[in-house]
Amino acid sequence: MPDDNITAVIPLGADHDDAPQCRGVTIIPAHDCQYPPSIKASDLLEVDFGPHEPRDGMYLVEHVTACGVEWRGVRRFQRTPDGLSVDETGQGQWKPIRSVQEYGLRIAGRVCRVYRPTEQQ
Repeated sequence: MPDDNITAVIPLGADHDDAPQCRGVTIIPAHDCQYPPSIKASDLLEVDFGPHEPRDGMYLVEHVTACGVEWRGVRRFQRTPDGLSVDETGQGQWKPIRSVQEYGLRIAGRVCRVYRPTEQQ
């Protein structure tokens, strides 16, 4: 049964920069968003492109320069009593940061679910 909350599925071969404008909940390939062990290149990500202020969880982030998006990936964020921390590697290496922007990133959306091919679990 289709999920009425998903607005688009971006094809696996699509370059995310050339893909249709992402809004709402969208499924995208994780080929450029590896964050082991949570996310592998062969996974599909269900991303909610609405939230831009991180809470506890994984987020699709972009490093943007004057030339455009230089790098795209996933990072886990956690709110702490002192502010915000980011797990830089996916291995639990938490680093306190003041803000996502000062860390040099832009939040594209919140990763809601990770879909993994059954033969690669």
